[in-house]
Amino acid sequence: MSAADAALHHLFEANRLLREAGERIASAAGQTHARRMVLQAAADGATVPDIARRLGLHRQGVQRIADELVADGLGRYDENPRHRLSKLFVVTDRGTAALSTISRAHGTWVDAIEAEAADIDWSALRNDLALLVRVLQDQAQRTTPPQ
Repeated sequence: MSAADAALHHLFEANRLLREAGERIASAAGQTHARRMVLQAAADGATVPDIARRLGLHRQGVQRIADELVADGLGRYDENPRHRLSKLFVVTDRGTAALSTISRAHGTWVDAIEAEAADIDWSALRNDLALLVRVLQDQAQRTTPPQ
């Protein structure tokens, strides 16, 4: 196994563990990681298709989550001045409070990681991962058939 292959395998494992941590962190506010991501992506208001594009998810899945968040009072749909049919999903005060709880839990988690992995050069890792993401995006564009 090459060094690149071994590193990519570690990234897959890290991704799995990060997803699990995301679920635990979101549960601090009684949410799931998917619900957290939709709330965060909505920012000050966004359409469901916009949120889906930002997250790289299917619109239908984001619509289901947004509808659940609205039913639970964490979001609402508002009129969209730019599009008559595509409503804006807006985070409510309850949604903002949930995000604040999640943010505090996330900060504590990151602090613990930094303390336990003090030897990691986080800036270099960020730069290396950004380069890897660009390479993977370029590769995906070259191998994706036109639609």
